Amino acid sequence: MQEIQFLLDKGGVTAYLIIFSGFALLFLAMDRIHYLYFKVAFKADEAIARIRESVLRREYTAALQICNSQRMVPELSVMKQGLLAVDNGREAIRSALGAGVLQVTRQAEKRVPLVALIAGVSTLLGLLGTISGLIKTFAALASADPSKKGELLGNGISEAMYATASGLIVGIIAMVIHTLCTSKVDDIVASCQESGYKLVNWIEESERRPMNG
Repeated sequence: MQEIQFLLDKGGVTAYLIIFSGFALLFLAMDRIHYLYFKVAFKADEAIARIRESVLRREYTAALQICNSQRMVPELSVMKQGLLAVDNGREAIRSALGAGVLQVTRQAEKRVPLVALIAGVSTLLGLLGTISGLIKTFAALASADPSKKGELLGNGISEAMYATASGLIVGIIAMVIHTLCTSKVDDIVASCQESGYKLVNWIEESERRPMNG
């Protein structure tokens, strides 16, 4: 807290906005990283293997029960949508799988664009703080006592540099967090798409097998 108070004292008006951006970033980072890296980060290989066995035996109800047993696994959520449409034909299955992937994508990308917004805005706020600090400095120097010009110049440049540094720090951290989130989102979406393709292939394979096979 002492560092924050020091920045508020030295960084000028824009420092308040940058600090606010930093706290907003902290909230968003905790929310998205918890969701993407912990809440939905389940290993679904075993469950998917059991679903495959059930689908190949055309035991779709059993496959649905496996999907319902782990509701926070995106791959199983997508497969569930496809299994619910299995009686309506191949196109209905593909459409349901596409809708499932879209739903997972929206949930995974939720609030991630705000992190990118903070990255850009905080950097620009730092630049704004630099410019405003220099403007105030030169305005004060124009009418200041010659003996105090050095002090005013030092204080003004200090304010400008603190604003720049704080804005860049928040912006860089936000960019790193945004990259981590978007990378994880891409992995989740790709895994869901792959699961959907597998389900369609298993259903097609089961239809080619004899009922007693």
